[in-house]
Amino acid sequence: MTSELKDIDGVPGTTSSDDDEEYDVIIVGAGAAGVGVGIALLHAGVENFVIVDRKTVGASFAAWPDETRFITPSFPSNSIGMLDLNSIAIGISPAFSMRVEHPTGAEYAEHLEGIAEFFQLPLKENTEVKNIDKKSGIFLVNTEGGILRSRFVIWSAGEYQYPNLKGFSGSELCRHTSTVSRYSDLEGDDFLIIGGYESGIDAAVHLSNLDKKIRLFDMNAPWLEETSDPSVSLSTFSFERMDNPMFEKNTKLFPNTAVKSVTHEDGVYVLKTADSQTFSSPNQPLLAGGFTGSHKFVSHLFDMRDDGFPVINDNDES
Repeated sequence: MTSELKDIDGVPGTTSSDDDEEYDVIIVGAGAAGVGVGIALLHAGVENFVIVDRKTVGASFAAWPDETRFITPSFPSNSIGMLDLNSIAIGISPAFSMRVEHPTGAEYAEHLEGIAEFFQLPLKENTEVKNIDKKSGIFLVNTEGGILRSRFVIWSAGEYQYPNLKGFSGSELCRHTSTVSRYSDLEGDDFLIIGGYESGIDAAVHLSNLDKKIRLFDMNAPWLEETSDPSVSLSTFSFERMDNPMFEKNTKLFPNTAVKSVTHEDGVYVLKTADSQTFSSPNQPLLAGGFTGSHKFVSHLFDMRDDGFPVINDNDES
């Protein structure tokens, strides 16, 4: 193999290798989507495929804060024809295999690893994809080890490893919740949390249970939404935990309060809101502003919407 970068079939910046491999399908990302699609391909009779991940199976779930659990419950209902909400394949139930209703990220990562091993899914772990291009109807997936060629590429790299660190002046001074290993390790007794959807509420729940004082800000008010749309309203799992006396005692919510800026001077973080309120804390604010996603790395292969996401048809096809 050679690491020299040169043009392959007219595609700039691809790595030449005598060991280039050809597949019918390449799946990028070995999380829930990637493993689930791999199983679906096996069921459809497709065998010449590979799942590529820059880390390992379920790595994003393994990176969750230790205390964070799935908001969707698992229940072993496959026997009556209803899928477990956290299932990724027919006949597979995290509840049945783990005996846990709301698994942690680490537990679910282990679950995915077990499934991948059981189905003997073809994996290329610790293999980073540098870029993807298409030439003469064939996708060229450029990795450090060479070129992987395929007629089809399924992008399932997810979003957790790509946090949104923007949104207001000084956002880079904050710590994104996805970088927290465990909330019990955070030093200090007074925290400012920016973002009141699932990640922000989850952080507030765990810190308030440790008797920390929380002030949480959101430009909207997800906890006040009366809708069944899970992209707008909080989960019942979060609502139940917000009823905990420790949450009510230690957490103050600021709905419809957009953050304008965060500054850090003389060891104090100062948060200013769009309506000119000012709050301070000696502890680094926690940012729960969501994720930018990985689709940006393959945007050149899609027709894109104005909001930066791929255009799909009525069948969810790109």
